[in-house]
Amino acid sequence: MCEVSDKMKFCTCKAKSTDRLKNYWVFHRHVKGQFIGIMGLCEPPRLMDENMVQYNEATLLKRVNEADAFDVNLKPKSKDRLEIVLTCNEHFGGDLHVGFEFKKGQWVPCEYNLFEWTWKHTEDAIGKLK
Repeated sequence: MCEVSDKMKFCTCKAKSTDRLKNYWVFHRHVKGQFIGIMGLCEPPRLMDENMVQYNEATLLKRVNEADAFDVNLKPKSKDRLEIVLTCNEHFGGDLHVGFEFKKGQWVPCEYNLFEWTWKHTEDAIGKLK
């Protein structure tokens, strides 16, 4: 899946982790007052087809804000986050992580940062992209 479809569905699944999912989403619930300090080193970005990245980010933004995008009602609240992971070696050199934050009743683009997201959020739901 290198070029996403505007008809894709964000499906829940019985998986306990995303380890075996190729293209998936993770809903991160904001936890007020939580700060879990994690230290580490971020890997530099791989070479990516920027046109493909921009197209996918725009398509995903539109789709996540549509009423029928998810097969469950996530009931997002302000500061909740949504991570979408696309695997495509041809255009992304591996995995592309796209982030959104829920603000004023809709998802808006948000830079994905593993450490910052883990500090203030917990993983609340996962699923695969169909």
